[in-house]
Amino acid sequence: MEQYGLVIENKGETAVINLQRHLTCESCGRCGILSGSNKREITVEALNPIKAEVGQRVILETDDRQVLFISFMLYLVPLGGLVAGIVLWLSIAESLGLGGNQELWAAAVGFGLMAVVFALIRIWDRRVKDDPRYKPVITGLIKDEPADC
Repeated sequence: MEQYGLVIENKGETAVINLQRHLTCESCGRCGILSGSNKREITVEALNPIKAEVGQRVILETDDRQVLFISFMLYLVPLGGLVAGIVLWLSIAESLGLGGNQELWAAAVGFGLMAVVFALIRIWDRRVKDDPRYKPVITGLIKDEPADC
């Protein structure tokens, strides 16, 4: 995925870039801005192999496979935790012969397991935060203003 931004700080091997959110990551949340936010501009830290300087407009690229993987981790894994918790509780309730309406308990267990999954994802996120595989890379400088910026 390619984006355009403005270098606002140079940190040696990395640079802080001010860019507008791309439509595909509008509600991702990975960058720290929630989907309900009206803030269209964000700052990200990107690898700076071309040594872009403050004030230069740059092209940022992110590996599409990493974007898909992070989307999978943020959306499908917690959903899997919710479904697994519901199915697990209903199976346990049936095997123990618990009577009554167990759907409310199943939903509670499902949401609890989903919360645990979110906590594990947060721990994983802290561990890989500085991993270069998950950072965008500055691949070029922009001479003219891009049309979609």
